[in-house]
Amino acid sequence: MGRIKSAWEIALERTENIEVDAEKIRHSANIEAIRKIAGAYLLSDEDTEESTREKLLQYGSDDKRVALGQTIINALSLPQEEKSDDKKAQRLSFLLSIAVPSGDEIQDFLGQVLAHIAQYPVHREQLMNQLKEQFEPMLREKEEKLRAQYGEAPHLSLENDKEYRKVANQYLERLRDQYQEALDDAKNQLKEALS
Repeated sequence: MGRIKSAWEIALERTENIEVDAEKIRHSANIEAIRKIAGAYLLSDEDTEESTREKLLQYGSDDKRVALGQTIINALSLPQEEKSDDKKAQRLSFLLSIAVPSGDEIQDFLGQVLAHIAQYPVHREQLMNQLKEQFEPMLREKEEKLRAQYGEAPHLSLENDKEYRKVANQYLERLRDQYQEALDDAKNQLKEALS
């Protein structure tokens, strides 16, 4: 009969031929550190361009290109608020200038993507105003019919009207999908340019 091996012996045998790739570990650690610095810069008012540039000096250009590229791409999203975030746009452009110091074309492309993103809340608001203009007369007509039928009618609002909410949600979803599709394409182009 053969000897029964302990779990410890089996684990040692399985890990015996595993080699550690120190360069790969260093690269991953650098990417993570750069992303943390970039994330802090994007979210904090305390970090300045100068302090961020200084923190990133110790890292290689390839590591910075990869990590900052990932951070920039992940930060690109459709805004939920009505106002555009010019500070975020400026900070993303700064990070791109560090990732690709001589990348005028890619800077221009990022500017176009940021302009596209900034148009989304404007178009969303215009769409909502058009829908309100279209539905308001119909809602007042419903009020008049109720008044004629019952003598008095409650004040109807667009927010409580099922038909309006349904149509508005459909149009808003379609608008968001169109903008998101264009943004996803742009993010893929940026990813290719930064890899």
